[in-house]
Amino acid sequence: MRIWPVILDSQPSYLYGRGRSASLLLAPLGTSVFIEHLTRAIKLVTDNPPVIVASADADPRYAEWVQALCPRTKVVSTSVEYAEALGTPELSDAFLFVDPRCMPHQGFDFSALVQQHHLEPRFSHNLVAFERANAGTKERVCFDASGQIRGIQRHYEQTWQFINGVAAMLVPCACGLATDDELPRLLPELRHLLISRGVPGRDVAIEGGAFDLCEERGILAANEQLILQASVFAPLQGDAHGPVLVGEGHEIHASARLMGPIVVHPDASIDANATVLGPAVVGKGAKIGAGAVIAHATIGPDCVVPPNAVVRDRAWFKGAGEHMFGGVERPAMSFSERLARLSLDARDSSLTPRATPEMKASPSMVLKRALDMTTAAVGLTLLSPLLALIAIAVWFESGGPIFYGDNREGRLGRVFKCWKFRTMFTGAHLAQRDLKALDHTDGPHFKCERDPRVTKVGRILRMLNLDEVPQLFNVLIGEMSLVGPRPSPFRENQVCVPWRAARLSVRPGITGFWQVCRHNRSAGDFHQWIEYDLLYVQNLTFLLDIKILLATALTLGGKVAHVPASWLVQSDRSVEDTPPIDEPEPRQHQTERVA
Repeated sequence: MRIWPVILDSQPSYLYGRGRSASLLLAPLGTSVFIEHLTRAIKLVTDNPPVIVASADADPRYAEWVQALCPRTKVVSTSVEYAEALGTPELSDAFLFVDPRCMPHQGFDFSALVQQHHLEPRFSHNLVAFERANAGTKERVCFDASGQIRGIQRHYEQTWQFINGVAAMLVPCACGLATDDELPRLLPELRHLLISRGVPGRDVAIEGGAFDLCEERGILAANEQLILQASVFAPLQGDAHGPVLVGEGHEIHASARLMGPIVVHPDASIDANATVLGPAVVGKGAKIGAGAVIAHATIGPDCVVPPNAVVRDRAWFKGAGEHMFGGVERPAMSFSERLARLSLDARDSSLTPRATPEMKASPSMVLKRALDMTTAAVGLTLLSPLLALIAIAVWFESGGPIFYGDNREGRLGRVFKCWKFRTMFTGAHLAQRDLKALDHTDGPHFKCERDPRVTKVGRILRMLNLDEVPQLFNVLIGEMSLVGPRPSPFRENQVCVPWRAARLSVRPGITGFWQVCRHNRSAGDFHQWIEYDLLYVQNLTFLLDIKILLATALTLGGKVAHVPASWLVQSDRSVEDTPPIDEPEPRQHQTERVA
Protein backbone atom coordinates (compact mmCIF):
# COMPACT_ATOMS: atom_id res chain seq x y z
CA MET A 1 0.00 0.00 0.00
CA ARG A 2 1.25 3.44 -0.95
CA ILE A 3 0.04 6.72 0.56
CA TRP A 4 -0.48 9.79 -1.66
CA PRO A 5 -0.60 13.00 0.43
CA VAL A 6 -2.82 15.95 -0.56
CA ILE A 7 -2.63 19.26 1.39
CA LEU A 8 -5.53 21.72 1.15
CA ASP A 9 -4.26 25.29 1.47
CA SER A 10 -6.63 28.06 2.49
CA GLN A 11 -6.88 31.77 3.19
CA PRO A 12 -8.66 32.47 6.49
CA SER A 13 -10.14 35.94 6.87
CA TYR A 14 -7.22 37.29 8.92
CA LEU A 15 -4.86 36.60 5.97
CA TYR A 16 -6.13 39.72 4.23
CA GLY A 17 -2.78 40.57 2.65
CA ARG A 18 -1.44 39.75 -0.79
CA GLY A 19 1.45 37.65 -2.00
CA ARG A 20 3.04 35.23 0.45
CA SER A 21 0.96 36.53 3.35
CA ALA A 22 -2.25 35.29 1.70
CA SER A 23 -1.43 31.60 2.24
CA LEU A 24 -1.82 29.68 5.48
CA LEU A 25 0.84 27.20 4.40
CA LEU A 26 3.36 30.04 3.94
CA ALA A 27 2.61 31.60 7.33
CA PRO A 28 5.41 31.57 9.93
CA LEU A 29 4.92 28.93 12.59
CA GLY A 30 7.55 28.95 15.30
CA THR A 31 11.00 28.61 13.79
CA SER A 32 9.65 27.23 10.48
CA VAL A 33 7.05 27.91 7.85
CA PHE A 34 3.77 26.01 8.18
CA ILE A 35 4.35 23.88 5.08
CA GLU A 36 7.66 22.68 6.50
CA HIS A 37 5.89 21.39 9.63
CA LEU A 38 3.45 19.44 7.47
CA THR A 39 5.97 17.95 5.07
CA ARG A 40 8.12 16.72 7.97
CA ALA A 41 5.09 14.96 9.46
CA ILE A 42 4.09 13.48 6.08
CA LYS A 43 7.65 12.25 5.48
CA LEU A 44 7.28 9.94 8.50
CA VAL A 45 4.47 7.95 6.84
CA THR A 46 5.24 8.18 3.10
CA ASP A 47 8.03 9.15 0.71
CA ASN A 48 5.60 10.32 -1.95
CA PRO A 49 5.70 14.11 -2.52
CA PRO A 50 2.55 15.98 -1.47
CA VAL A 51 0.11 17.56 -3.87
CA ILE A 52 -0.94 21.02 -2.68
CA VAL A 53 -4.35 22.37 -3.62
CA ALA A 54 -3.86 26.14 -3.81
CA SER A 55 -6.43 28.70 -2.70
CA ALA A 56 -8.81 29.89 -5.39
CA ASP A 57 -7.15 33.34 -5.61
CA ALA A 58 -3.55 32.27 -5.02
CA ASP A 59 -0.73 34.55 -6.18
CA PRO A 60 0.79 33.69 -9.60
CA ARG A 61 4.11 33.12 -7.81
CA TYR A 62 2.57 30.76 -5.25
CA ALA A 63 3.98 27.56 -6.80
CA GLU A 64 7.44 29.15 -6.97
CA TRP A 65 7.38 30.04 -3.25
CA VAL A 66 6.10 26.62 -2.21
CA GLN A 67 8.65 24.70 -4.28
CA ALA A 68 11.47 26.86 -2.95
CA LEU A 69 10.63 25.48 0.52
CA CYS A 70 9.63 21.96 -0.55
CA PRO A 71 11.09 21.24 -4.03
CA ARG A 72 9.25 17.93 -4.65
CA THR A 73 5.75 19.25 -4.07
CA LYS A 74 3.20 19.64 -6.84
CA VAL A 75 0.90 22.66 -6.78
CA VAL A 76 -2.53 22.46 -8.45
CA SER A 77 -5.33 24.99 -8.75
CA THR A 78 -7.79 23.31 -11.14
CA SER A 79 -9.51 19.94 -11.23
CA VAL A 80 -7.60 19.02 -14.41
CA GLU A 81 -4.24 19.72 -12.77
CA TYR A 82 -5.40 17.80 -9.72
CA ALA A 83 -6.29 14.69 -11.73
CA GLU A 84 -2.98 14.83 -13.59
CA ALA A 85 -0.98 15.21 -10.39
CA LEU A 86 -2.64 12.18 -8.78
CA GLY A 87 -2.03 10.01 -11.84
CA THR A 88 -3.39 6.48 -11.66
CA PRO A 89 -2.83 5.10 -8.16
CA GLU A 90 -3.51 1.44 -7.39
CA LEU A 91 -6.87 0.58 -5.84
CA SER A 92 -5.01 -0.75 -2.80
CA ASP A 93 -3.39 2.68 -2.22
CA ALA A 94 -4.77 5.48 -0.05
CA PHE A 95 -5.01 9.27 -0.19
CA LEU A 96 -3.90 11.27 2.86
CA PHE A 97 -5.87 14.53 2.82
CA VAL A 98 -4.56 17.15 5.26
CA ASP A 99 -6.30 20.38 6.28
CA PRO A 100 -3.86 22.70 8.12
CA ARG A 101 -6.73 24.74 9.58
CA CYS A 102 -7.15 22.10 12.28
CA MET A 103 -3.72 21.83 13.90
CA PRO A 104 -3.22 19.35 16.78
CA HIS A 105 -1.66 20.81 19.91
CA GLN A 106 1.04 18.16 19.85
CA GLY A 107 1.78 18.63 16.16
CA PHE A 108 0.64 16.63 13.15
CA ASP A 109 1.08 12.89 13.59
CA PHE A 110 -0.49 10.58 11.02
CA SER A 111 0.84 7.31 12.42
CA ALA A 112 -2.45 6.47 14.19
CA LEU A 113 -4.37 6.89 10.92
CA VAL A 114 -1.93 4.66 9.04
CA GLN A 115 -2.07 2.02 11.76
CA GLN A 116 -5.88 1.96 11.72
CA HIS A 117 -5.91 1.82 7.92
CA HIS A 118 -3.71 -1.27 7.94
CA LEU A 119 -6.26 -2.93 10.23
CA GLU A 120 -9.31 -1.80 8.21
CA PRO A 121 -8.19 -0.94 4.67
CA ARG A 122 -11.77 -0.64 3.37
CA PHE A 123 -12.60 2.20 5.76
CA SER A 124 -11.99 5.92 5.61
CA HIS A 125 -10.13 7.04 8.76
CA ASN A 126 -10.50 10.61 10.00
CA LEU A 127 -8.26 12.48 12.45
CA VAL A 128 -10.78 14.68 14.25
CA ALA A 129 -11.04 17.14 17.12
CA PHE A 130 -14.12 16.51 19.23
CA GLU A 131 -16.00 19.55 20.41
CA ARG A 132 -15.81 20.37 24.08
CA ALA A 133 -17.49 23.11 26.06
CA ASN A 134 -16.46 25.10 29.11
CA ALA A 135 -16.24 23.01 32.28
CA GLY A 136 -16.57 19.91 30.12
CA THR A 137 -20.34 20.40 29.78
CA LYS A 138 -22.76 21.67 27.21
CA GLU A 139 -26.51 22.16 27.43
CA ARG A 140 -29.06 21.75 24.64
CA VAL A 141 -32.59 23.11 24.84
CA CYS A 142 -35.04 20.91 22.92
CA PHE A 143 -38.19 22.44 21.40
CA ASP A 144 -41.26 20.87 19.86
CA ALA A 145 -42.82 21.91 16.55
CA SER A 146 -44.76 24.76 18.19
CA GLY A 147 -41.67 26.27 19.80
CA GLN A 148 -42.44 25.05 23.32
CA ILE A 149 -39.54 23.78 25.42
CA ARG A 150 -39.59 20.00 25.45
CA GLY A 151 -36.60 19.50 27.72
CA ILE A 152 -33.02 20.42 28.52
CA GLN A 153 -30.16 18.01 27.95
CA ARG A 154 -26.88 18.46 29.78
CA HIS A 155 -24.00 16.73 28.05
CA TYR A 156 -20.68 15.83 29.62
CA GLU A 157 -17.65 14.59 27.72
CA GLN A 158 -18.99 11.03 27.77
CA THR A 159 -22.12 11.98 25.81
CA TRP A 160 -21.05 15.04 23.79
CA GLN A 161 -19.45 13.46 20.71
CA PHE A 162 -19.85 16.16 18.08
CA ILE A 163 -16.88 16.95 15.85
CA ASN A 164 -15.48 20.47 15.63
CA GLY A 165 -12.65 19.97 13.17
CA VAL A 166 -11.05 17.43 10.82
CA ALA A 167 -7.25 17.59 10.57
CA ALA A 168 -6.66 14.71 8.15
CA MET A 169 -8.36 11.84 6.35
CA LEU A 170 -6.84 8.61 5.07
CA VAL A 171 -9.14 7.45 2.26
CA PRO A 172 -8.89 4.28 0.14
CA CYS A 173 -8.20 5.07 -3.51
CA ALA A 174 -10.91 2.55 -4.38
CA CYS A 175 -13.48 5.23 -3.37
CA GLY A 176 -12.96 6.83 -6.78
CA LEU A 177 -11.86 10.28 -5.59
CA ALA A 178 -9.03 10.34 -8.13
CA THR A 179 -11.55 10.29 -10.99
CA ASP A 180 -13.82 13.04 -9.63
CA ASP A 181 -14.00 16.29 -11.56
CA GLU A 182 -14.29 18.48 -8.46
CA LEU A 183 -11.34 19.83 -6.52
CA PRO A 184 -11.50 19.02 -2.77
CA ARG A 185 -11.49 22.13 -0.57
CA LEU A 186 -12.89 21.17 2.86
CA LEU A 187 -12.44 17.88 4.70
CA PRO A 188 -15.86 18.00 6.44
CA GLU A 189 -17.47 18.18 2.99
CA LEU A 190 -15.28 15.33 1.76
CA ARG A 191 -16.28 13.33 4.83
CA HIS A 192 -19.99 13.81 4.07
CA LEU A 193 -19.39 12.91 0.42
CA LEU A 194 -17.88 9.56 1.42
CA ILE A 195 -20.80 8.90 3.77
CA SER A 196 -23.27 9.60 0.95
CA ARG A 197 -21.40 7.09 -1.22
CA GLY A 198 -21.70 4.43 1.46
CA VAL A 199 -18.00 4.40 2.35
CA PRO A 200 -17.66 3.29 5.99
CA GLY A 201 -15.63 5.57 8.23
CA ARG A 202 -13.79 5.58 11.52
CA ASP A 203 -12.91 8.64 13.59
CA VAL A 204 -9.59 8.84 15.44
CA ALA A 205 -9.59 11.50 18.17
CA ILE A 206 -6.77 14.04 18.31
CA GLU A 207 -5.03 13.54 21.64
CA GLY A 208 -4.69 16.80 23.55
CA GLY A 209 -6.99 18.85 21.35
CA ALA A 210 -6.34 21.12 18.38
CA PHE A 211 -5.97 24.80 17.42
CA ASP A 212 -8.59 26.31 15.14
CA LEU A 213 -6.48 28.20 12.58
CA CYS A 214 -9.58 29.47 10.80
CA GLU A 215 -9.50 32.20 13.45
CA GLU A 216 -6.80 34.73 14.18
CA ARG A 217 -6.55 33.72 17.81
CA GLY A 218 -5.89 30.14 16.76
CA ILE A 219 -2.65 30.93 14.90
CA LEU A 220 -1.62 33.21 17.78
CA ALA A 221 -1.95 30.35 20.25
CA ALA A 222 -0.16 27.88 17.98
CA ASN A 223 2.73 30.29 17.48
CA GLU A 224 2.97 31.08 21.17
CA GLN A 225 3.22 27.40 22.03
CA LEU A 226 5.95 26.78 19.44
CA ILE A 227 7.85 29.95 20.36
CA LEU A 228 7.88 29.00 24.02
CA GLN A 229 9.18 25.56 23.06
CA ALA A 230 11.90 27.12 20.87
CA SER A 231 12.98 29.41 23.72
CA VAL A 232 13.97 26.35 25.77
CA PHE A 233 16.94 25.91 23.43
CA ALA A 234 17.79 29.62 23.36
CA PRO A 235 20.54 29.32 26.04
CA LEU A 236 22.45 27.18 23.55
CA GLN A 237 22.53 30.20 21.24
CA GLY A 238 23.26 32.87 23.82
CA ASP A 239 20.79 35.05 25.69
CA ALA A 240 17.63 33.14 26.66
CA HIS A 241 15.64 36.41 26.67
CA GLY A 242 16.89 37.55 23.27
CA PRO A 243 15.55 36.67 19.83
CA VAL A 244 15.92 33.28 18.19
CA LEU A 245 17.23 34.16 14.73
CA VAL A 246 16.32 31.80 11.89
CA GLY A 247 18.40 31.85 8.71
CA GLU A 248 20.27 34.93 7.51
CA GLY A 249 19.75 38.48 6.26
CA HIS A 250 18.35 40.02 9.48
CA GLU A 251 18.61 43.78 9.91
CA ILE A 252 18.00 44.71 13.54
CA HIS A 253 18.88 48.29 14.51
CA ALA A 254 21.05 48.70 17.56
CA SER A 255 18.43 50.88 19.28
CA ALA A 256 15.63 48.31 18.82
CA ARG A 257 14.45 46.66 22.03
CA LEU A 258 13.66 42.95 21.87
CA MET A 259 12.44 41.02 24.91
CA GLY A 260 12.00 37.31 24.24
CA PRO A 261 10.92 34.76 23.55
CA ILE A 262 10.93 36.02 19.95
CA VAL A 263 11.53 34.19 16.66
CA VAL A 264 12.81 36.29 13.76
CA HIS A 265 12.74 34.67 10.31
CA PRO A 266 15.25 35.35 7.46
CA ASP A 267 15.50 38.77 5.80
CA ALA A 268 13.33 40.46 8.45
CA SER A 269 14.20 44.02 9.46
CA ILE A 270 13.48 45.89 12.69
CA ASP A 271 14.10 49.64 12.52
CA ALA A 272 15.35 52.12 15.11
CA ASN A 273 13.60 52.37 18.48
CA ALA A 274 11.15 49.60 17.62
CA THR A 275 10.04 47.38 20.51
CA VAL A 276 9.17 43.69 20.21
CA LEU A 277 7.79 41.86 23.25
CA GLY A 278 7.41 38.09 23.18
CA PRO A 279 6.01 35.63 22.67
CA ALA A 280 6.16 36.94 19.12
CA VAL A 281 7.22 35.81 15.65
CA VAL A 282 8.41 38.01 12.78
CA GLY A 283 7.98 36.32 9.39
CA LYS A 284 10.40 36.12 6.47
CA GLY A 285 11.06 39.49 4.85
CA ALA A 286 8.79 41.37 7.26
CA LYS A 287 9.61 44.98 8.09
CA ILE A 288 8.89 46.67 11.43
CA GLY A 289 9.04 50.45 11.17
CA ALA A 290 10.86 52.85 13.48
CA GLY A 291 9.23 53.31 16.87
CA ALA A 292 6.66 50.56 16.30
CA VAL A 293 5.59 48.35 19.21
CA ILE A 294 4.93 44.64 18.66
CA ALA A 295 3.54 42.72 21.66
CA HIS A 296 2.41 39.10 21.69
CA ALA A 297 1.85 39.10 17.93
CA THR A 298 2.55 37.20 14.72
CA ILE A 299 3.88 39.23 11.79
CA GLY A 300 3.35 37.53 8.43
CA PRO A 301 5.94 37.12 5.65
CA ASP A 302 6.76 40.26 3.61
CA CYS A 303 4.36 42.26 5.79
CA VAL A 304 5.05 45.84 6.87
CA VAL A 305 4.29 47.41 10.24
CA PRO A 306 4.39 51.20 9.76
CA PRO A 307 6.45 53.49 12.00
CA ASN A 308 5.04 54.18 15.48
CA ALA A 309 2.27 51.61 15.04
CA VAL A 310 1.15 49.39 17.91
CA VAL A 311 0.32 45.76 17.10
CA ARG A 312 -0.79 43.92 20.20
CA ASP A 313 -2.33 40.44 20.48
CA ARG A 314 -2.81 40.29 16.72
CA ALA A 315 -1.81 38.30 13.65
CA TRP A 316 -0.53 41.02 11.27
CA PHE A 317 -0.70 40.07 7.59
CA LYS A 318 -0.80 43.51 5.98
CA GLY A 319 1.42 45.09 3.36
CA ALA A 320 2.69 48.63 2.93
CA GLY A 321 -0.59 50.00 1.55
CA GLU A 322 -2.97 48.25 3.93
CA HIS A 323 -2.35 50.00 7.25
CA MET A 324 -5.04 50.67 9.79
CA PHE A 325 -6.44 54.09 10.40
CA GLY A 326 -4.60 56.04 13.09
CA GLY A 327 -1.66 53.63 13.28
CA VAL A 328 -2.88 51.80 16.40
CA GLU A 329 -4.39 48.32 16.35
CA ARG A 330 -7.20 47.39 18.72
CA PRO A 331 -6.13 45.57 21.89
CA ALA A 332 -7.28 42.01 22.26
CA MET A 333 -7.49 39.51 25.10
CA SER A 334 -4.69 39.05 27.58
CA PHE A 335 -2.16 36.29 26.98
CA SER A 336 -3.53 33.94 29.65
CA GLU A 337 -7.14 34.59 28.64
CA ARG A 338 -6.30 33.97 25.02
CA LEU A 339 -4.61 30.66 25.73
CA ALA A 340 -7.70 29.53 27.64
CA ARG A 341 -10.00 30.25 24.69
CA LEU A 342 -7.99 29.49 21.59
CA SER A 343 -8.16 25.75 21.11
CA LEU A 344 -11.03 23.64 19.88
CA ASP A 345 -11.26 21.88 23.22
CA ALA A 346 -10.96 24.93 25.53
CA ARG A 347 -12.25 24.35 29.06
CA ASP A 348 -13.23 26.54 31.98
CA SER A 349 -10.35 25.87 34.35
CA SER A 350 -12.23 27.45 37.24
CA LEU A 351 -14.62 24.49 37.30
CA THR A 352 -12.02 21.73 37.26
CA PRO A 353 -11.61 19.91 40.58
CA ARG A 354 -9.56 21.92 43.01
CA ALA A 355 -6.40 20.56 44.50
CA THR A 356 -7.65 18.63 47.51
CA PRO A 357 -5.51 17.12 50.26
CA GLU A 358 -5.77 13.75 48.52
CA MET A 359 -4.42 15.21 45.28
CA LYS A 360 -1.38 16.65 47.03
CA ALA A 361 -0.30 13.30 48.51
CA SER A 362 0.14 14.87 51.95
CA PRO A 363 1.32 12.66 54.85
CA SER A 364 -2.28 12.45 56.03
CA MET A 365 -3.39 11.10 52.66
CA VAL A 366 -0.48 8.66 52.53
CA LEU A 367 -1.72 7.27 55.84
CA LYS A 368 -5.26 7.14 54.41
CA ARG A 369 -4.11 5.07 51.43
CA ALA A 370 -2.00 2.81 53.67
CA LEU A 371 -5.03 2.21 55.92
CA ASP A 372 -7.18 1.43 52.87
CA MET A 373 -4.77 -1.14 51.46
CA THR A 374 -4.05 -2.81 54.80
CA THR A 375 -7.68 -3.02 55.88
CA ALA A 376 -8.84 -4.26 52.48
CA ALA A 377 -6.16 -6.96 52.28
CA VAL A 378 -6.74 -8.17 55.85
CA GLY A 379 -10.53 -7.98 55.48
CA LEU A 380 -10.62 -10.01 52.26
CA THR A 381 -8.35 -12.63 53.84
CA LEU A 382 -10.25 -12.99 57.12
CA LEU A 383 -13.68 -12.83 55.51
CA SER A 384 -12.92 -15.26 52.70
CA PRO A 385 -14.82 -18.18 54.36
CA LEU A 386 -17.87 -15.93 54.84
CA LEU A 387 -17.60 -14.66 51.29
CA ALA A 388 -17.60 -18.24 50.03
CA LEU A 389 -20.76 -19.06 52.00
CA ILE A 390 -22.52 -15.94 50.70
CA ALA A 391 -21.54 -16.83 47.13
CA ILE A 392 -23.01 -20.33 47.53
CA ALA A 393 -26.23 -18.89 48.99
CA VAL A 394 -26.63 -16.34 46.14
CA TRP A 395 -26.08 -18.98 43.48
CA PHE A 396 -28.26 -21.60 45.19
CA GLU A 397 -31.29 -19.30 45.46
CA SER A 398 -31.43 -17.72 42.01
CA GLY A 399 -28.59 -19.08 39.88
CA GLY A 400 -26.79 -16.71 37.52
CA PRO A 401 -23.78 -14.55 38.38
CA ILE A 402 -22.72 -14.23 42.01
CA PHE A 403 -21.31 -10.73 41.73
CA TYR A 404 -22.83 -7.63 40.16
CA GLY A 405 -20.55 -4.93 38.75
CA ASP A 406 -22.04 -1.54 37.94
CA ASN A 407 -20.23 1.27 36.14
CA ARG A 408 -19.58 4.12 38.56
CA GLU A 409 -17.60 7.35 38.31
CA GLY A 410 -14.51 7.46 40.49
CA ARG A 411 -11.93 10.13 41.16
CA LEU A 412 -11.75 12.73 38.35
CA GLY A 413 -14.62 10.97 36.59
CA ARG A 414 -12.77 7.74 35.77
CA VAL A 415 -15.31 4.96 35.23
CA PHE A 416 -14.79 1.68 37.10
CA LYS A 417 -16.76 -1.45 37.97
CA CYS A 418 -18.12 -1.19 41.52
CA TRP A 419 -18.57 -4.76 42.78
CA LYS A 420 -21.12 -6.18 45.19
CA PHE A 421 -22.91 -9.46 45.79
CA ARG A 422 -25.94 -9.76 43.52
CA THR A 423 -29.03 -9.11 45.64
CA MET A 424 -31.64 -9.00 42.85
CA PHE A 425 -32.91 -11.39 40.28
CA THR A 426 -31.00 -11.48 36.99
CA GLY A 427 -32.09 -8.68 34.63
CA ALA A 428 -33.67 -6.63 37.42
CA HIS A 429 -32.39 -3.37 35.94
CA LEU A 430 -34.80 -3.80 33.01
CA ALA A 431 -37.79 -3.48 35.35
CA GLN A 432 -36.68 -0.26 37.07
CA ARG A 433 -38.67 2.02 34.77
CA ASP A 434 -41.87 0.08 35.50
CA LEU A 435 -41.29 0.54 39.25
CA LYS A 436 -40.71 4.32 39.07
CA ALA A 437 -44.03 4.97 40.80
CA LEU A 438 -42.66 3.28 43.95
CA ASP A 439 -39.57 5.53 44.04
CA HIS A 440 -39.55 7.69 47.19
CA THR A 441 -36.33 9.62 46.56
CA ASP A 442 -36.10 13.32 45.70
CA GLY A 443 -33.16 13.05 43.31
CA PRO A 444 -31.95 11.22 40.22
CA HIS A 445 -31.25 7.96 42.06
CA PHE A 446 -33.82 5.18 42.55
CA LYS A 447 -34.93 3.51 45.77
CA CYS A 448 -38.10 1.90 47.07
CA GLU A 449 -38.80 0.31 50.45
CA ARG A 450 -40.06 -3.13 49.34
CA ASP A 451 -38.34 -3.61 46.01
CA PRO A 452 -39.90 -6.74 44.45
CA ARG A 453 -36.70 -7.43 42.51
CA VAL A 454 -34.67 -8.19 45.67
CA THR A 455 -34.15 -11.88 46.50
CA LYS A 456 -34.57 -13.35 49.99
CA VAL A 457 -30.83 -13.77 50.41
CA GLY A 458 -30.41 -10.27 49.05
CA ARG A 459 -32.63 -8.78 51.76
CA ILE A 460 -30.51 -10.37 54.47
CA LEU A 461 -27.28 -9.18 52.83
CA ARG A 462 -28.61 -5.65 52.50
CA MET A 463 -29.84 -5.58 56.10
CA LEU A 464 -26.38 -6.59 57.37
CA ASN A 465 -24.49 -4.49 54.75
CA LEU A 466 -22.71 -7.66 53.60
CA ASP A 467 -23.60 -7.12 49.95
CA GLU A 468 -20.92 -4.39 49.72
CA VAL A 469 -18.02 -6.43 51.14
CA PRO A 470 -16.64 -7.19 47.61
CA GLN A 471 -15.94 -3.46 47.30
CA LEU A 472 -12.87 -4.13 49.46
CA PHE A 473 -11.35 -5.35 46.20
CA ASN A 474 -12.06 -1.92 44.65
CA VAL A 475 -10.37 -0.36 47.67
CA LEU A 476 -7.35 -2.65 47.38
CA ILE A 477 -6.62 -1.66 43.77
CA GLY A 478 -7.15 2.05 44.41
CA GLU A 479 -10.50 2.64 42.69
CA MET A 480 -12.23 3.33 46.01
CA SER A 481 -11.40 4.21 49.59
CA LEU A 482 -12.86 2.97 52.85
CA VAL A 483 -14.29 6.45 53.46
CA GLY A 484 -15.57 8.89 50.87
CA PRO A 485 -18.65 9.91 48.89
CA ARG A 486 -20.66 6.94 47.69
CA PRO A 487 -19.76 6.04 44.09
CA SER A 488 -22.54 7.10 41.73
CA PRO A 489 -23.20 6.31 38.06
CA PHE A 490 -22.88 8.99 35.44
CA ARG A 491 -26.63 9.58 35.22
CA GLU A 492 -26.74 10.63 38.90
CA ASN A 493 -23.68 12.89 38.72
CA GLN A 494 -24.83 15.10 35.86
CA VAL A 495 -27.48 17.10 37.72
CA CYS A 496 -25.19 19.95 38.82
CA VAL A 497 -21.73 20.81 37.50
CA PRO A 498 -20.08 22.39 40.61
CA TRP A 499 -20.93 19.64 43.10
CA ARG A 500 -20.10 16.96 40.54
CA ALA A 501 -16.57 18.35 40.27
CA ALA A 502 -16.24 18.46 44.05
CA ARG A 503 -17.51 14.90 44.65
CA LEU A 504 -15.25 13.49 41.93
CA SER A 505 -12.15 15.25 43.27
CA VAL A 506 -11.64 12.41 45.80
CA ARG A 507 -11.96 8.62 45.69
CA PRO A 508 -15.46 7.31 46.46
CA GLY A 509 -15.87 5.26 49.62
CA ILE A 510 -17.67 2.26 51.06
CA THR A 511 -18.87 4.38 53.97
CA GLY A 512 -18.92 8.10 54.59
CA PHE A 513 -20.49 11.15 56.13
CA TRP A 514 -23.88 10.48 54.58
CA GLN A 515 -24.14 6.89 55.82
CA VAL A 516 -23.52 7.71 59.49
CA CYS A 517 -25.10 11.19 59.70
CA ARG A 518 -28.24 11.06 57.56
CA HIS A 519 -31.46 11.30 59.52
CA ASN A 520 -34.11 11.99 56.92
CA ARG A 521 -34.37 8.63 55.17
CA SER A 522 -38.13 8.59 54.69
CA ALA A 523 -38.33 12.07 53.11
CA GLY A 524 -35.99 11.40 50.18
CA ASP A 525 -32.64 12.81 51.24
CA PHE A 526 -30.83 13.54 47.97
CA HIS A 527 -29.97 17.14 48.89
CA GLN A 528 -28.79 16.08 52.33
CA TRP A 529 -26.67 13.37 50.71
CA ILE A 530 -24.94 15.89 48.44
CA GLU A 531 -24.41 18.37 51.27
CA TYR A 532 -22.78 15.72 53.44
CA ASP A 533 -20.52 14.67 50.57
CA LEU A 534 -19.37 18.26 50.03
CA LEU A 535 -18.82 18.67 53.76
CA TYR A 536 -16.55 15.62 53.69
CA VAL A 537 -14.53 16.94 50.74
CA GLN A 538 -14.07 20.32 52.43
CA ASN A 539 -12.85 18.76 55.69
CA LEU A 540 -10.96 15.74 54.37
CA THR A 541 -8.32 14.50 56.84
CA PHE A 542 -7.04 11.15 58.03
CA LEU A 543 -8.51 11.83 61.50
CA LEU A 544 -11.96 12.44 59.99
CA ASP A 545 -11.74 9.06 58.24
CA ILE A 546 -10.98 7.36 61.58
CA LYS A 547 -14.00 9.07 63.18
CA ILE A 548 -16.31 7.99 60.36
CA LEU A 549 -15.04 4.39 60.49
CA LEU A 550 -15.70 4.26 64.26
CA ALA A 551 -19.15 5.81 63.76
CA THR A 552 -19.90 3.25 61.05
CA ALA A 553 -19.05 0.38 63.39
CA LEU A 554 -21.08 1.80 66.30
CA THR A 555 -24.20 2.58 64.23
CA LEU A 556 -24.00 -0.46 61.90
CA GLY A 557 -23.59 1.81 58.92
CA GLY A 558 -26.17 4.31 60.17
CA LYS A 559 -28.97 1.75 60.43
CA VAL A 560 -29.50 1.80 64.20
CA ALA A 561 -28.71 5.47 64.87
CA HIS A 562 -27.24 8.58 63.29
CA VAL A 563 -24.30 10.68 64.42
CA PRO A 564 -24.60 14.50 64.44
CA ALA A 565 -22.25 16.05 61.90
CA SER A 566 -20.98 18.44 64.57
CA TRP A 567 -19.41 15.44 66.33
CA LEU A 568 -17.21 14.77 63.33
CA VAL A 569 -16.24 18.26 62.11
CA GLN A 570 -16.22 21.73 63.57
CA SER A 571 -18.63 23.92 61.62
CA ASP A 572 -20.33 27.29 62.05
CA ARG A 573 -23.67 25.59 61.51
CA SER A 574 -24.92 22.07 61.65
CA VAL A 575 -26.30 20.41 58.57
CA GLU A 576 -29.13 19.00 60.62
CA ASP A 577 -30.30 22.49 61.56
CA THR A 578 -30.56 23.80 58.00
CA PRO A 579 -33.26 23.15 55.44
CA PRO A 580 -32.39 21.13 52.36
CA ILE A 581 -30.26 23.19 50.01
CA ASP A 582 -31.49 24.04 46.56
CA GLU A 583 -29.53 22.81 43.61
CA PRO A 584 -26.82 25.39 42.82
CA GLU A 585 -27.30 27.40 39.70
CA PRO A 586 -24.99 26.01 37.02
CA ARG A 587 -22.54 28.41 35.44
CA GLN A 588 -23.25 29.72 32.00
CA HIS A 589 -22.54 27.11 29.38
CA GLN A 590 -22.93 27.03 25.66
CA THR A 591 -26.56 26.37 24.79
CA GLU A 592 -27.88 25.08 21.51
CA ARG A 593 -31.41 25.26 20.19
CA VAL A 594 -32.42 21.82 18.96
CA ALA A 595 -35.69 21.44 17.10
